[in-house]
Amino acid sequence: MLRTKQISGFCSLTLGSVVRCEYLEPNKIYTQCIRWKRKPIWLPTAKSKVFRVATRPKISHEEDIELQRLNNNYRTYMKSLKNYFEIEYKEGQIQFNEEVVNKAAEEDFIKCSLLNNEWNMRVAEDREIRLRKEREEKKELILQKLVKKEKRDATIEKKVTEHIKKLKEEAPTFITTTNIDKAIEEALANVVNHDFAIDLNGNFHTGKYLDTGKEGVNNSNVTNQ
Repeated sequence: MLRTKQISGFCSLTLGSVVRCEYLEPNKIYTQCIRWKRKPIWLPTAKSKVFRVATRPKISHEEDIELQRLNNNYRTYMKSLKNYFEIEYKEGQIQFNEEVVNKAAEEDFIKCSLLNNEWNMRVAEDREIRLRKEREEKKELILQKLVKKEKRDATIEKKVTEHIKKLKEEAPTFITTTNIDKAIEEALANVVNHDFAIDLNGNFHTGKYLDTGKEGVNNSNVTNQ
């Protein structure tokens, strides 16, 4: 079936089955040749087929039973789906009811509160055990420090005691206001000369060195004072 038709723009019903011309540009008036595979759906029934009555197809008994079975299954499935969707819709309506939502929220809050209290009790028990253990460890550490301090104090006290004992033993030799005159007399009576010399042979000489100022003179003479 060949027709020549003037169209403006693109037609969604004809583009799938047309033979496009060499030059096709949208939004312009142009002439196009269209070949229809079948009669378009918008055209009425042909005059030669207006009063034609289609012959009812004849099917076998077995095929009719099979069709009835399939139809019953289809209706059963569709009825089940319809009932399922109705139940889901009603449950959704109940679920979004304000009273039901508030009640569910309150129940959920109570459940969460009980669970939170249980967790808090568990955490409190664990914390109490941990703090008790830390107190015991701290007490043990303090005791160890006290023992070390006592040992250190005992050592210091022993050293101080020994030093005081030594000073007490040396106290009679100290020069005080009462025996200063006697100490001066003993010092004058026993003059100590710390001058000494060592010769090349390693001999130790005490006394005062006499310098004659002449070469070749033996300077090893000493005088005892």
